[in-house]
Amino acid sequence: MHYSEDTSVIKLMVAAIWLFDTLHVSFMCYTLYYYLITNYGDLLSLEYVVWSFPVSLTANLFVITMVQLFFAYKIYYLCRRKVRWMVTAPIILFVLAHLGFGVVAAVMILVNNQASAVSRARFYSATPAVSAVVLAEVLITTSLCVLLYDSGSRSAFPRTKRLLNTLIIYAVNRCLLTLLVTIAQLVVDASNQSAWLIGLDFIVGKLYANSLLASLNTRQHLRSQGSGPESSVRVNAIHFANLPKPSEDERSSKDGERYFERRGGAILDITTVPVHDKIPALRGEGEV
Repeated sequence: MHYSEDTSVIKLMVAAIWLFDTLHVSFMCYTLYYYLITNYGDLLSLEYVVWSFPVSLTANLFVITMVQLFFAYKIYYLCRRKVRWMVTAPIILFVLAHLGFGVVAAVMILVNNQASAVSRARFYSATPAVSAVVLAEVLITTSLCVLLYDSGSRSAFPRTKRLLNTLIIYAVNRCLLTLLVTIAQLVVDASNQSAWLIGLDFIVGKLYANSLLASLNTRQHLRSQGSGPESSVRVNAIHFANLPKPSEDERSSKDGERYFERRGGAILDITTVPVHDKIPALRGEGEV
């Protein structure tokens, strides 16, 4: 782990995602080996679903669930205290619904591994699971963008605004591919195109895992942007106008002090220019 300041929960989550993603790839490789090598040319084998396929779906479900719950956790702490649960509760419900429907679909396929039973499992559990993950992804993307934009609009520092705009771009890019692939999953699932559904299911887990790892790995780059020099102001010129003139009955006191009669107000015009330095520089140049 390159980030020693991370909590044990973050490290365990990254390790769990790596483990489940590795298991998903292993089970998918076994599925392909079963149909393309072991039972090559055996058309009867296509009438049954090998056990490794629903198990690989379950591993993918856990990867997607952990990633979405991680972003829901971040949204919870970005929200104001009064609306935290109002924003995050629907996201968590959709994520748990996706997990529940997905596990039910995997169990139904394991219990009855005939290809004809897959269509029933798809209708009762697979389609609701994909619909739930699409809704959760839309809510996560919208919530992140709105919260970051609101924080940037209330900030008075340009550097903070630029950093928050960068985070908004990252949030949109993170959710763009995952959202498009999950919508494509929903379309091909409704069209009953099993081959395309298997291919997209293999991709979507990798996209979610990489989106989480990318979000964690960009923290150092964002911190380096946020630790740049502060912007200060330097006085470039001072202009005086309507200065008081000495009166005719100017008199001097014993200690040499001079007295003036006020005849008009003084206008002070200060021209400033920004200076990028860690220590604010102040330099006066008087022009009368």
